[in-house]
Amino acid sequence: MADFPKPTPLTLEEAFGQTLRTLREGKGIKQVEVSADTGYSQRAIGMIERGEKSPTLRTMEDFAAFYSIPLETLIIQAKQLRNSTL
Repeated sequence: MADFPKPTPLTLEEAFGQTLRTLREGKGIKQVEVSADTGYSQRAIGMIERGEKSPTLRTMEDFAAFYSIPLETLIIQAKQLRNSTL
């Protein structure tokens, strides 16, 4: 039987970004729409979703408000996703 390499664990930034992307795609909206409603540039949103940029607490709070979920839930979902890859 072949041994498959273990997937690389996600960083917390990557897990947070994937959580945001999942929320956005679940609502069927594009980054440009998130940008228009939040005031963050589409480029910044893309960088956060890819885990290339670490959001500030204010930014996380703004995204939680945009998606109408508590900030704690957003953080917990990201931590659970990250832990599932460890």
